[in-house]
Amino acid sequence: MNKHARPEVVVSKCLGFEACRWNGETVHEPFVELLGSWVRWHPVCPEVAIGLGVPRDPIRVVEQKGLPRLLQPATGRDCTRDMQDFCAEHLDALGLVDGFLLKNRSPSCGPLDVKIYSSLKPGASSRRGPGFFGGEVMRRFPMLAVEHEGRLHNFMLRERWLTRLFTLADFRRMAGKDSMGELVKFHSRHKLLLMAYNQQQLRIMGALVANPEKRAAPEVIAVYGDHLGKALARSPSAGQVINVLMHAEGYFKKQLNAAEKALFLETLDKYRAKKLPLSVAQALLGSWIARFGSDYLAGQSFFAPYPEELMEISDSGKGRDY
Repeated sequence: MNKHARPEVVVSKCLGFEACRWNGETVHEPFVELLGSWVRWHPVCPEVAIGLGVPRDPIRVVEQKGLPRLLQPATGRDCTRDMQDFCAEHLDALGLVDGFLLKNRSPSCGPLDVKIYSSLKPGASSRRGPGFFGGEVMRRFPMLAVEHEGRLHNFMLRERWLTRLFTLADFRRMAGKDSMGELVKFHSRHKLLLMAYNQQQLRIMGALVANPEKRAAPEVIAVYGDHLGKALARSPSAGQVINVLMHAEGYFKKQLNAAEKALFLETLDKYRAKKLPLSVAQALLGSWIARFGSDYLAGQSFFAPYPEELMEISDSGKGRDY
């Protein structure tokens, strides 16, 4: 398999890049440090960019007349227009990127789970929603790999984000070559991965790759990319993933003994019960690919969708849907 493409990732600057939080601090995230060897970061701090300074009085998202406003209670400043202008200018000028890693619960960067207050009165009720920059990212780039650092403490969510991120980076690298031959290779090496994520989109993408109308490569690749985003937009169910694992195990049904088959089924049961990450089952199959040989399976991204060095199983313990 080709070397993993290096993803282009927009990241909140406070996640270890600069002490720019409202209190003048930074957020230490070991996983962000680890990931830095494999991605190309594009740090941003929307609040500093609109001149709020460091340290600064906190800002809040407050709903007024049904619309969110970005307010600084201590100073009375309404930052809404400045933040909206920054979001538009920054994202309009953004080059090709594969994903975003944004600060959890930030009124500017948070993609979700941000407190949106009903008023500035003490004890005002609140609901959860996106921050200004994070919300605009979600609106403009629904097909990209977007997460906040809090959810990446959960190993299953981290696996899904990394898989999506590195697959999209590989597509971007391939798309730059404007070659139908390269698209065929991309589709082939990601076939099992796409089978796990969305079989309906896989069939559509297969028909595009066949290209019976002989359309130009850039046109086909652009349409294919839209369907790739749709295929990866929703996480696969455990059942879908297990079907692909069983499909791959079938390549070795004559070589494996009864004990090995039983171990594999036990591993799948633990994965289904959320007691093991997918990478354990992938590694088990990978050992059989190395042992018995299968050029087709050896080239499948499903077994190594992102660099092995990032396959950590540390977990927040907050559950799969945190």
